[in-house]
Amino acid sequence: MRRPYFFEIFTIVNFVIIQILLWRITRAPLATILITFLTLLPAFILQAVVGIGIRLAVARARRSEYVAVIRSRRWITDSLRIILFSAFSVHVYGWIKLSVPLLHPQLFDSELWNVDRALFLGHSPNIFFLDLFSTSLRFFDWTYANVFIASLNIASIYILSDPDERRRSGFTNSNTLMWLAGAWLYRLIPSLGPAYRFPGVWLPLSAMLGNTQQLQRILMTNYQHVLHNQQVNILLGIAAFPSLHVAFEMLVTLWMRGRWRLLFGLITLIIFLGSIVTGWHYLIDSIAGIALAIVAYLTIAIPQRRKTFAIANAPAD
Repeated sequence: MRRPYFFEIFTIVNFVIIQILLWRITRAPLATILITFLTLLPAFILQAVVGIGIRLAVARARRSEYVAVIRSRRWITDSLRIILFSAFSVHVYGWIKLSVPLLHPQLFDSELWNVDRALFLGHSPNIFFLDLFSTSLRFFDWTYANVFIASLNIASIYILSDPDERRRSGFTNSNTLMWLAGAWLYRLIPSLGPAYRFPGVWLPLSAMLGNTQQLQRILMTNYQHVLHNQQVNILLGIAAFPSLHVAFEMLVTLWMRGRWRLLFGLITLIIFLGSIVTGWHYLIDSIAGIALAIVAYLTIAIPQRRKTFAIANAPAD
């Protein structure tokens, strides 16, 4: 029996904590876990299968070597564990995020807006970037959600089919750490985001930000359902600080190599700017997201590299 991975232990611990905190309010985190698994597990399995198919089609010269790896018992069991706990961590993250208005109703949007102004020498970064990209608002309206969803799928397809055990486990460990730690930061500094707190800035731009504002209305409806104890979607929570969309893109960039790193570096820039232009986030949210991604990466990558170095330099018997 192999030892549990960090992402398994960390997800279980966070699940227990959030259910204890919500116990007197709702038992929903426990009651809805089966629905989450039935919804998400097929998606993660499909991503793994697609990734394997792509690698087999592309890497013809090393196909036999790749097949030998993915047919091993270790690779298969690790894949099942990563898929299972990826779904589980989404469930836990979703409930931590949804519970923010129930556990900490105070909002810090005004404070975050003022921090942004202080960082930007008295000016609002949101308004500055809106003016700067006034002719490109439709670009950010389309790319912010669609490019993020595409990158999420690309990263999952890549990692779930990766033959490199260290990268798969390392990324999953750091990704779980980043999302769940970020969810607790939502609770520490609750905020809705500039488009919700200062709607007068963005509502006049609805003709160019139609997709964004429609999605923001859907999330606000779900937010109201949380407050009034109605049926909710765990994937539609609202929270601004930090920006975990930016954090995710940064984390993937750190784990990737070569052209993949360049691709996700570009995506990180697009999501960073888009998060501010569309009003989802304050500048400080995205800066904090990048910092969180770097911390999550180093927390996992440094011990992993030390262990690899120690094994490689261990004296032979």
